[in-house]
Amino acid sequence: MLTPILLICISVVPLHLAQDPLQAAESVHWEALEARFLAGERGAGDAIVAQGNAAIPLLVRVMANQEAGVHQFLSANLLGEIGTEACIDPLMVGLKHPWFNVRRCAALALGKMNAARSKEAIQELADLDPFSIVSEDGKGVLFLVRESAQKALGMFKEFTEVFLEDAAHRPPIELNLPKKKCKWPFPGGFEKQNLYNNYQQPTDGYVHAAMDLLQEAGTKVRAVQAGTVALIATNYPAWDTHHFFIIEPEAGSGEGWNYTHVDPSTYTFKVGDKVRAGEVLGKVVDFSLGDNDGIDHLHLHYVAFEQKEDLSVEMHSLFDPLQRFSWTDEESPTIHLPFHFVRANSFKEFEQESGVSVVNGKVDILATISDMAHRNHISNWMTPVVTLEITSKRAQPWRKLVLDQRGAMHDERQTRALYLTWKQRKDWTSGLAPSPVPYVLVVTNTDGDGVIEADDAWHAWNTSQKLEDGSARFPDGEYQVTLRTWDLAGNMAVESMSVQVRNQESGQ
Repeated sequence: MLTPILLICISVVPLHLAQDPLQAAESVHWEALEARFLAGERGAGDAIVAQGNAAIPLLVRVMANQEAGVHQFLSANLLGEIGTEACIDPLMVGLKHPWFNVRRCAALALGKMNAARSKEAIQELADLDPFSIVSEDGKGVLFLVRESAQKALGMFKEFTEVFLEDAAHRPPIELNLPKKKCKWPFPGGFEKQNLYNNYQQPTDGYVHAAMDLLQEAGTKVRAVQAGTVALIATNYPAWDTHHFFIIEPEAGSGEGWNYTHVDPSTYTFKVGDKVRAGEVLGKVVDFSLGDNDGIDHLHLHYVAFEQKEDLSVEMHSLFDPLQRFSWTDEESPTIHLPFHFVRANSFKEFEQESGVSVVNGKVDILATISDMAHRNHISNWMTPVVTLEITSKRAQPWRKLVLDQRGAMHDERQTRALYLTWKQRKDWTSGLAPSPVPYVLVVTNTDGDGVIEADDAWHAWNTSQKLEDGSARFPDGEYQVTLRTWDLAGNMAVESMSVQVRNQESGQ
């Protein structure tokens, strides 16, 4: 089968994304760890990656062992996950391995590492590798190694740094939003809406793409803007709690306000009806499910949508709906110190000297942030803009736009590329107040464009990175790590910590 062959080279998952991450033991029993890996034990590969450069000899040995089966090319994958300069030469040897799958995986690993000095060798594979198989339909020939090498070449890119100097002002977005503000769906001003889950608030499975307004069951829901009822639908016909409707301000535009968790037995309209701003549309549904007493609320967001022939609805949010309402936020976010410096793709924290972390190789930085809209606001509020800056007197600044989530949210289900899950963050947030909820971000998991994407999970601060002339991008010494975050109102928080880079003594 071709599909398993094509997928196996990218099957390793970063430790902080794994279902059951294994932490590396302080004293490693290499023979036992190798045996676990060769036996296919769950988590053994993650435990190997967590050892960093110390695991390279094990992986080189397995990659050369003809009796190791699939673990030969899995070793190439793991070298790519360790991703330090010391992994490049073993992977370049893998480009000449007699088994085609090892060559494929070595090329992809080098491409993901952006190992520039391997490009010529990978190009040779892309042009000349002889391995081929007949396609499933029998009408053609597939050169799998050449295809993988070409894909690896496409991964190489020039080193660019993206940054946002100031997020105090809201950015331009693709839509021209009306200046006239919408009416709140419930009586009173902003605080009376009881906004709990905000637009960019992360959960374990997705980024919340709407506002959740806590109100008692039976509370009347009013139209926030005039328009036409475009559709009435649900993904869960048996549950009254999850019915929704969309009202288009401009009929036929394919975008409008989505109201969810309104009791369908209380709707006052049908599809095609016109509604006025402030008109009662229905009542908040009782959100209890069986024995589970849920929290009654209105879920409200502005979406682009399309109804399919099977009546299912595809939609995505176009902007933070708060931008259409009148509200105030005078509370600045909080960045909780300390930052935690851990080996990339693991939760293994680096040792400290005199209270300062000493790091080498690929580093992940964990930062905890919380925010509220007003004093005593009990919320899952979160900041939509986060930047990271790493500076020293001996290196050019390394600056990244970690997050900018004020515009369209096309893929809501990538939270685990940036945020720790509820279970994972418990160890890092003990002692903090439960509300506003403190979120832990792996702020080094970013390609710098501010958008959360699955591939961001593979990024880290590579302190062993080399420049084109072979010199260190981050020479050993003291560095300042600065995190800045802004809420939607432009309130900013900033915190810094020192860290020591020490690659030479560690052999990284």
